[in-house]
Amino acid sequence: MPSGIPSLVKAAPMTLTRIPPVTLHVGAHRTANGSLHRLLDRDAALLEAAHLGVWTPRQTRTGLMSGLLGDPGMVDARRDQRVHRAAGRVAMRRGALTGDGVQRLVISDEALLGSLRENVLLGRLYPTISARMARLSRAVPGVDRVCLAIRSPDAWWGSVFAASMATGFAPPDQATLEAVLRARRGWRQVIEDLALALPKVRLTVWTHEEFGSRPDTIFQALTGRAPSRPGRPALNASPGLGALRDRLRDEGCTTRLTGVGDRYAPFTPDETAALQGAYADDLAWLRAGADGRATYLTQGSDDGPAHDRKGRIHGARH
Repeated sequence: MPSGIPSLVKAAPMTLTRIPPVTLHVGAHRTANGSLHRLLDRDAALLEAAHLGVWTPRQTRTGLMSGLLGDPGMVDARRDQRVHRAAGRVAMRRGALTGDGVQRLVISDEALLGSLRENVLLGRLYPTISARMARLSRAVPGVDRVCLAIRSPDAWWGSVFAASMATGFAPPDQATLEAVLRARRGWRQVIEDLALALPKVRLTVWTHEEFGSRPDTIFQALTGRAPSRPGRPALNASPGLGALRDRLRDEGCTTRLTGVGDRYAPFTPDETAALQGAYADDLAWLRAGADGRATYLTQGSDDGPAHDRKGRIHGARH
């Protein structure tokens, strides 16, 4: 393993009747999940030969977990029935894994946390995470480890808005930006909600700034094995400011986009500083033990300043 990065994998005692326990990697969005999923999908057969099953969106979003990814606040009999059916499908698939000798299952899908549309509409970080995780734990029993990547909120929201614009949505209006700033909901609150929903689960948190450009390191932390081939693919990276301006101009949108270099940055310098300050407080809380709620995964500061996936030093101000 890389220095300072312990494996999150511990094989369960092998029996023919015990379904494999679950390591759940829930994102968050915009933290290099696509890069990690490519590595996991590529090496799925090799991992299974090592008694480790892997489900990425290739499995979870093709019917297997249909009924578990929707809004948990909309409760009706038909939705309850879909959740029940999803639990049955998951149980059958896990039973088959046991028969194949799989001793642990890794499930990685950021959609389990919620949708980006929900975050944007409410201007808050994962407001329904507690209900989603409670529903998931009932349908997927045996989760004993949960992993979460977080990112400085100024950069996270900028990446979310940029990705939305790239798929045809309008830029965020002032009301949306003000809602984000007014909510004062940071990653600490997300982690506390997650720990409350899954009180018996070991929760591990790392930052996108440190590991976003190292999906192979996270692959190894999740599986206990190095990828079969080295590489740090960058998938679904946020479009640059120039590309976003060109797209909006083609759509006839006259909204002026602001940025730092070629990175879209929707907040003012003072707002950015406030968001980064709140993030620094969240990281200090994690380093201090997170009140026993989570373990902070880091390689330390020996590698110099953290970079994002494009090699830019994180934390540069407007």
